Amino acid sequence: MVRVEMRGGRPAVVIDGKVYPPAFATVRTRDNGGKEICFDPAYFASLGAAGIKVYFLHCNTLWLQSDAVELFDYEARALLSAVPDAYIMPRIGLHPPIEWIEAHPGECITYSDGARPPFHLFTESYEADLPMMYSLASSLWREAAGEALGALWERLMALPYADRIIGCFPSAGATSEWYSGLPYIDIPNKRVQGYSDAVKREFSLYLSETYGTDAALRKAWGREDVTVADPPIPTYEEHYFGMEVDIDAAVPKQKMLSNAPTPAAQCNGTHIGSFTDMNRCPHVYDFYRAHHKATARAQIHFASIIKSQTPDRIVGMCYGSQGCDNTLTSGRNGYVSMLLRAPEYDFMLNPSVYQNRQPGGAPAQRVAEDSFALHNTVYISQEDTRTHAENRYFRHKYNVYDETDAVNAMKREFGKNICCDNYSWWFDQLLGGRRYRFPAIYDLIGRQQGIGIEAYALDRNKETDVAFVFCERSAQVTSIQTTGEIVELLRNYELPYIGVRYAQYYLDDFTDARIPPHRLYVFVNCFVITGAEREAIRARLSREGAVALFLYASGFADPTAEKRMDAENISALTGMRIAMENDRFDAVFRFSGEKHPAVEGLDRRVLFGEFPRRNVFGLGPYYYSNYDSYLYPLFYAEDDKATHLAYFANSGYPAVSLKQSDGFTSIFYGAKLIDRSVLRAIARFAGAHIYSDSEDVLFVGKNYITHHAASSGKKTISLPYPATVTEVYEGKVYAKNEKEFSFESYFGETKMFRIASENGEKCK
Repeated sequence: MVRVEMRGGRPAVVIDGKVYPPAFATVRTRDNGGKEICFDPAYFASLGAAGIKVYFLHCNTLWLQSDAVELFDYEARALLSAVPDAYIMPRIGLHPPIEWIEAHPGECITYSDGARPPFHLFTESYEADLPMMYSLASSLWREAAGEALGALWERLMALPYADRIIGCFPSAGATSEWYSGLPYIDIPNKRVQGYSDAVKREFSLYLSETYGTDAALRKAWGREDVTVADPPIPTYEEHYFGMEVDIDAAVPKQKMLSNAPTPAAQCNGTHIGSFTDMNRCPHVYDFYRAHHKATARAQIHFASIIKSQTPDRIVGMCYGSQGCDNTLTSGRNGYVSMLLRAPEYDFMLNPSVYQNRQPGGAPAQRVAEDSFALHNTVYISQEDTRTHAENRYFRHKYNVYDETDAVNAMKREFGKNICCDNYSWWFDQLLGGRRYRFPAIYDLIGRQQGIGIEAYALDRNKETDVAFVFCERSAQVTSIQTTGEIVELLRNYELPYIGVRYAQYYLDDFTDARIPPHRLYVFVNCFVITGAEREAIRARLSREGAVALFLYASGFADPTAEKRMDAENISALTGMRIAMENDRFDAVFRFSGEKHPAVEGLDRRVLFGEFPRRNVFGLGPYYYSNYDSYLYPLFYAEDDKATHLAYFANSGYPAVSLKQSDGFTSIFYGAKLIDRSVLRAIARFAGAHIYSDSEDVLFVGKNYITHHAASSGKKTISLPYPATVTEVYEGKVYAKNEKEFSFESYFGETKMFRIASENGEKCK
């Protein structure tokens, strides 16, 4: 009945043989802690008339809510009365009742001091003051919630309209998005999570799967006092690298005077700067890996329950959040690759990042979206795009004050998802549905549904020049600020403005032959790379003769090496000798003036290496929005055969270095933050086609280009091939069989262009 199938070279949701492209919808209809339903049939009828046919409806299990089926049935019948051809995706909360929590304190979040704090749980279908917060690592919760899910699903499948229920979206944790909600590293009280019976069991299970025996574990950790059955939980001091190092690196602990010496970097012996010391404390990295795997393991468990009862339905959950999130401790971003390879798992879902949503901005997705297509898995972007219907706080936060602002924001998000080949749902979180209740927005949604149908009927195989490579497991080895700067700020504030065709993959997929050759590979947060992976990476780069840009500490950690963390590991990856200074340095640098095409056009007096857009409203991630970027440790090329293109302003060490290495061009970039202009210059040097250098938001797909103006004025887009260009909302032709076209655009305006070759069907 319902499947995820490859259509046009990319995954699609197929119901009874028919493709249903984005967008879907959900509306918050539950009030009073999920006990009352506020359903407006006219609103749903208008959305249905606009072409939305798939709706997520909230639901709880009978374990939590005895009348859960009756409430769901009421809402589902109301939906089908308003939209008779609608399909339903239940969003099922797996939260335990308070009685279960009180009876199982060992299955709840426990700090190193033994505390189990209360927690106010809020979701769209359930709100309660819990005496303790249940742990997502709990196998006892997993079993009980699984039984409740199976029993509820059996009841739902017995309803007379069960053929309209196309799948299941199990939800758990805070806001039902699979994270605990409590601070993992509680600095004020100097304590950490991870001391519950649930987590200890999960850690032991992870070690059994990873090492097998006590002897193997002792060899790997270099300790004779450990066992798989009872491993040591990291102490508060051993979590120092995760967050406190960021704080200490930003604010000196002693009073600073002009004649004072540079303060020494803080160190407590458990870390190498902003990295956990895998040489001395390998158990800390394993502990975080176990923490993230526990959530993925639970999700596969729940997906298997649904698939065992209804193999003809689809199932997926929230996971993979690298952005607007505590990527080290949230427990939901280390095993996307595991879930993509699970046959029970059909889709993954997250909101787009909440920063940079204002006009002229471009919120990023939280995953490496192009890896999903390799595994026939759909990625769904929860588009809770704010409109002028919000309260004053949110209208100001996102600068959406009128209908024009709202329409352009929705055009941008829809166009981004079509160009990047993601699914999406419009999420109206205003009780009863008010966010999109406007004639102009109904008309917009209707036109977009038509565009989606057209888009999914075309060849959707992506053709990109630049590939950004992200490593999931590297987020568990470094500080929150480091991952946030190098991943989230790159995705959110730089990539959309480069003006090139790019793709995003996980490192685990880098050797997949289905990934086409690229001119430039950017290794973003690839800190943890094994020796075998390193050889495979170099082999591919050499075979393609590509340019490889290695950011900051690429390859620093090799869990299979004798020295797990060493600059030599970076040297072996990049092909140039890399040295390390284990101290805290500023990240700013200047280009040297070396006339090299890789840095052509870059101003030699401008300081790079820090975030230059602090005046952007809502800058995040929120953990370090007021902190300067720092390098601790500092890595730099110490190689006579390398060309040094830039130098750090304070230390004088090379900041950007280039060298030919075994058939490919290697560029080592020593800072964490990389500016869009630097990326564009290197992409041009690598031979990538530059569509635009005006630093407007630009998303380039196989058949569409979405342009969102970051400034007013004349805009010009250059194409790599002659094509006919039509703006999809205006129906206006901007070019006929031409390689360049221009148009006027005002600040915050979104235009979406259909790019077609002469036959009108396919571009090469």
